Parts: sequence; C-alpha cells; structure tokens
Amino acid sequence: MPAWCRTAGFFTAYLFRTVRMRILHVENQAGVAWQLAQAQRRLGHDAVVIETYANTINMPHDRDFYYTHESLRGDLSNGLQVVRFARDFDIVHLHGGIHWKRWDALAMKFWRRKPMVVHYHGSEARDGYGMRYRFLADHKFLSRPDLLKWVPDGEYVPNPVGELPYSFDASVRPRVVHMAVNRRTKGSDLIEKCLKELEEEGLDFDWAVLDRVDHAVAMEELSRSHVLIDQVIDPRTSGLPSIIGLASLEAMSMGKVSISTFDAEYRPYYPGCPVMVIDADSEALKTAVRDRVADLPGSRDRGLAGREYVRREHSADHIVKRIMPVYESLVRR
Repeated sequence: MPAWCRTAGFFTAYLFRTVRMRILHVENQAGVAWQLAQAQRRLGHDAVVIETYANTINMPHDRDFYYTHESLRGDLSNGLQVVRFARDFDIVHLHGGIHWKRWDALAMKFWRRKPMVVHYHGSEARDGYGMRYRFLADHKFLSRPDLLKWVPDGEYVPNPVGELPYSFDASVRPRVVHMAVNRRTKGSDLIEKCLKELEEEGLDFDWAVLDRVDHAVAMEELSRSHVLIDQVIDPRTSGLPSIIGLASLEAMSMGKVSISTFDAEYRPYYPGCPVMVIDADSEALKTAVRDRVADLPGSRDRGLAGREYVRREHSADHIVKRIMPVYESLVRR
C-alpha cells in the first residue's frame, strides 16, 4: 500500500474517533444504560437514555415514552414518538432484549435505518420473552457471562459502576443489608430467615431487607451499612446461576463487604473479585455474617479491596472504551 494511502487512512480514522457520536439508549435495566451514557458524555458524545416501560426502582434517565397499554391507538401514537425521537441519533443501543410487541425497534431499524446494538441483561434471555427479532441486532452485548448459554453469539461486557462515595464507619453498630427486586433469584426468604435467627440468638447488629425500593433509597441504606448479602441460592435446586450482581459491585464501590454464593464456573470472568463466597445453606450464611460483624476492621480491609477491584474492572469509563469501537464499526458500515 502506498505511503499516502496509509497516511490518509490513519487521518480518516483519527477524524472519525474524534467526531461526536449521537447515541440513543432505550430502556435502563439496573441503571446500566445511565452509567454508559454518563461515561460517553464525558468522552464528548451526545448520549441520551429513554425509557418506554416504567422502571420499578426508578433509575435516572433523560426522557420517558411510557406505553400505558390502555388502548392500541395510544400505544401506536407513543411508538411513533419513540421512532421520531430516534431520527437524530447515529446508533440505537437497546437494553433488555426485544419483546415481540416491540414494533418500534423494527421501525427504528428498517424505517430510520439505524444501526442497532441489543444488550441482554438476564431473565429476558433466560425466560425467552426478550429473544424476538434477534436479526435486528448488528451486535449483541451480555451483562452476565451465563447468558452466553442463551446468546452464544453475544459479547460479555462487565456491568459499569459509577464512582460512589466511600463509606465505612467501624465505630458504629454493625449493620447488614439485603436488597432484592426478585426475591426468588436472590434467595431472599432464606436470607431474611437467617437474619432473624441471628438476632434472636443475640448477635449485636442491625439489619434490613429491602424489596423493590427506589435506587436512591437503596444507595442511602447501603451507605449506612457495613455488609451486603447479595444472593444465596443453590443452582442445583433453583435452576438459576449465581453470579455477582450489580448490588455487589455498588456495595464494593462504597467499600462494603459483599457476601454471595458465586458459581465457580463464572469466577474467571471476574478476576480478583474479593466477594466473600459461601455455600448455599443457612449455617454458611450465618457463620459469614457473624465473622464480618465481629471483625469490622477486617471487614473494612476487605471492603477497600472490593473498592479497588471495582475501579479496576468495572469503571464506567473503562467499559465505554471497550464498546465505542463497536459503535464506530457499525456506523461506518
């Protein structure tokens, strides 16, 4: 290849990387879209997050176009607003798979001719309700490595976590918290039972179990705690994988200890993760809680290791630098 061609190619690629890209995130499972958009804005891109289905934990977003399902006419009108809104963007990043009713995705792809990334986050892939129209995806991202079993052509991308303020006061009464949106997938019944039993046995600590609370409330509760119990399930009986959830990552980002069952199969995807791994039974959980409550200085050290891990492996800015080349290749194509 002549030298001038190589120079021109390099210059074109450089210009493309510096051009501001307009990115539309649709839906916001666990706040992942919001974290990606914030990091993309820091890089100088125009990233917007919209929701079309109400988020039960009230994650932050920019605009909402909620389907009410009160009438077919109303939903068609709402969908047209979504498609019109997408007109001014270079690429659509759709979170949570694609439901069979998602005709607006078809319109964005074939009418607006937008490159489309589809991001799978969990139950929509495992249970199948978000697996329609997979041909629409120019690229597939997975927020959990177990989803490779359902989307083998997807690319696992770690969940991004924003910088959260460090908060660990070893001088106050120990506090343990558990947070759930779906109690079955978290093992919440077992966790709540064990915490009650520890209280009855006289363990000197406070505890709280939070069900479907707003994200801001959950973060406030977490900031006042020392230990998070993320998940306690046995995949052999539940049929569900046990993998580090976003709650664990947020807890570690604050300097908290996270306790979880964590399948050995998936640990290589989280190198150096200092989650406190336990067996999926009551005695293992109660022993772990006793140990962490009795040794708050040791818990603080483990929490600091978790904070460093999240900064290293799950920084939103780091994750965005991995996905922007995918966007760029799709827009060029």
